[in-house]
Amino acid sequence: PCQPATPYYPLPNAKMKTSALLCAFVASASAFAPANQQAVSRAPALNGVPLANGAMEFDRVCREWRCKYTGDKATSESLEEISKVVDEYLPTIKEISDGVTVNRLVCGGCLDFKLMITVPLADFGAWEEGGHEPESAFLEKLKAIEGVSQVETQTITNVEI
Repeated sequence: PCQPATPYYPLPNAKMKTSALLCAFVASASAFAPANQQAVSRAPALNGVPLANGAMEFDRVCREWRCKYTGDKATSESLEEISKVVDEYLPTIKEISDGVTVNRLVCGGCLDFKLMITVPLADFGAWEEGGHEPESAFLEKLKAIEGVSQVETQTITNVEI
């Protein structure tokens, strides 16, 4: 921490200003320092599947449906059409599981659209065996939209920490 210059050794005016600015910067920078790692706690997933030698675990699985769209995010016709498909299928998606969560992600910079459907691990197997319905119909509708490309899926774990 910064201490004022002693009255016995006064600094020239320019150096005093620089020292004062440096002290103020150092004092305010501590607000952005990472939290003490020992203070961080994560609620363990109940009945979770361990990953990374036990350093992580998961109890929810996500199926991501994604594509690229064209145009500016504020005026994109392809993104508008994607939104209509989401609206059409959202009631069916929400019936997949009592514990389902649905997240929509849109990146205006790289023109990504993603729909993330997360279910409890206990419900995922049956949904997977059923082909992740209504995935195939949803993806076919995306593929039919002019300006949509790279329609893909991915299965990943999804845990709130």
